[in-house]
Amino acid sequence: MNAPRVRTACAVAALLSAGHGITQQALAADESPHSLKANVALTSNYMFRGISQTNNGPAVQGGFDYTYVPWSLYLGAWGSNVDSSSGSGYYYLDQGNQQVIVGPDTADALYQSLKAPGYDGASMELDLKAGWAPTFGKLSVDLGYLRYQYPMTKTDANNTNEYHLGLGYDVMGYFTPKFTANYSEDFYGLGGAWYYDLQVAVPLPYAFSLTAHYGWTRYNHSVNNGGGYSYDDYSVSLSREVYSGVVLALAWVDRTDTDLCAAPFQCGSTGVFTLSKSF
Repeated sequence: MNAPRVRTACAVAALLSAGHGITQQALAADESPHSLKANVALTSNYMFRGISQTNNGPAVQGGFDYTYVPWSLYLGAWGSNVDSSSGSGYYYLDQGNQQVIVGPDTADALYQSLKAPGYDGASMELDLKAGWAPTFGKLSVDLGYLRYQYPMTKTDANNTNEYHLGLGYDVMGYFTPKFTANYSEDFYGLGGAWYYDLQVAVPLPYAFSLTAHYGWTRYNHSVNNGGGYSYDDYSVSLSREVYSGVVLALAWVDRTDTDLCAAPFQCGSTGVFTLSKSF
């Protein structure tokens, strides 16, 4: 992700959340304290925080998660293909006051294209994570670290560190709303940024599940001071197991201020189809 490009959230069933709600539990005498799980997915469009990471194309994704159950500690790795041009964009510079503007609103607006398009040579995203995710009664906690890595990128600013704290609460055993605050000291080269994520999954009749998500991206600095455009994103997805653990999800993803997106054709209202399976 390059300035002034910004990413938003994929909201497709289990792929909606970057964190994992790993519960702390007592082990029976014959149970292993180690848990290793895997997941794979095929999606029609990799949307993250409201922006396509695959230039509106499909993605093959998968990962592994290890948990040391007695201490609720986890490690994980997840990967997906991305399009090197995703997020490459343009802006206009008002030559009169040297301020960045979105469109040619003045007669002396100068068209500028980004020198480093999108992921700048990378065709893969590799996410590495670690954290602690215990439960205390009905309250669940997720404190962790996530590294976004783009092998072969020519722009090191694409590789980003992010930290998060998530809190969830079990409502009568029916659903668990969760709020997560994410922070990066240098979010894809745009300086400090916060991302707030509110989501809830509600079980429906006939084994369907409805997931709703709302997210806020907030940069510490404006575009004119080396930051990015702040915006919100939101999504709704309907999912169901269709065969032997394979889950089908249909999602609608959108965001505010699509005219401020560095690559407007990769933002805005989008339908996403995903097949996933966990092992």
